[in-house]
Amino acid sequence: MYTLPAQQSDTKKAIITLFFATVTIVSNIYITQPILPLLSKDFNVSHATASLSISLNILALALALLFYGPLSDRVGRKPVMVVTGFLLAVPTALISLTHGFMVFLLLRIFQGLFAAGIAAIAMAYITEEFPPAIIGRVMGIYISSMITAGFFGRVAGGVMAGLLGWRATFIFFSMLNIAGAWSMHRYLPPSKKFTGNASFRESYSGLIGHFRNRRLIGTCIIGFLLFFTFTGCFTYITFYLSDAPFNLSTTALGLIFFVYVGGIASPFAGSLSTRYGRRTVMGAGLSISSAGILLTLAGSLPVIIGAMLLLCAGLFTTQPASSAFVGDNTSSAKGSATSLYLFWYYMGGSAGAILPGLFWHAFGWPGVVGSCLIALAGAFMSLFVLCR
Repeated sequence: MYTLPAQQSDTKKAIITLFFATVTIVSNIYITQPILPLLSKDFNVSHATASLSISLNILALALALLFYGPLSDRVGRKPVMVVTGFLLAVPTALISLTHGFMVFLLLRIFQGLFAAGIAAIAMAYITEEFPPAIIGRVMGIYISSMITAGFFGRVAGGVMAGLLGWRATFIFFSMLNIAGAWSMHRYLPPSKKFTGNASFRESYSGLIGHFRNRRLIGTCIIGFLLFFTFTGCFTYITFYLSDAPFNLSTTALGLIFFVYVGGIASPFAGSLSTRYGRRTVMGAGLSISSAGILLTLAGSLPVIIGAMLLLCAGLFTTQPASSAFVGDNTSSAKGSATSLYLFWYYMGGSAGAILPGLFWHAFGWPGVVGSCLIALAGAFMSLFVLCR
């Protein structure tokens, strides 16, 4: 078995702790996605306005990534992840007390700012602390924790809101934030291979230098367009399925996100990308995503659920390969490189929560599907042109 240079127990602790902390912290991003119709009704706002609870949260997260990456290059990976994890519990708890939608959105922005801590740093920690031979596999395991976070946030958010109300949901998640941050403080092994930059200026010069890396930029474009597609589909599918002829309840919409089990492909995809090449696996994942999007046009609920399962499998096949591809093509300032990639990845998610809405209002669900297919076509072009 491959181990870290220190002890095998450190390897296991690092993997388990990162998995648990990622689930308990990153899941906050997705709480509101299955309850958008409920929020729209309770706050008396339109569907597009309610979706701002997703887009602004992801936008804040994306912008914060550009700060946390260089910061972690300066002060270390673990301190940034632990502090931001504890801070996240504050706005999460306060959301349960708000009665105005503007305050609700402001607190969602703060959630995004603090959830970015672990999202920005964990990938850099992995590429530094694990042997190159198993980075693809470990990255796949980490991506599976992101999958679990999305699954748990959506399912628990929908089911708990349907049974206990959405305010109780945010109280529950604030306690999970504290548990995740404490687990990193107590069990995550300190970095052994980290060498910090001498100054923030040096850290940000490393970030700017990445813009000259054609393959990294190409991967950023793929991440942007892929998460655009994913967020667009999963945001507006809730409105689509809550209307006639499906008429699904809030609880049922939460259960729909069990399609996240398609993410079990992620660890295998990480290993396969090491064996057969990152670009090959990325292309396969984009193809699977395209097939899933097209199948959502079927009028049958079981077929739509199967299509969403395919979309999840495609995303989480592409993501570990593209994440490892970033590490393969950067030799310095890795924290900044992963932050740059994730910045564009989550910017795609923010745009995906808004722009497909224009097509939704104009053309209904076929309009959302069309916008997502255009995005995936752009991702294919970037894979074959920039990531050669």
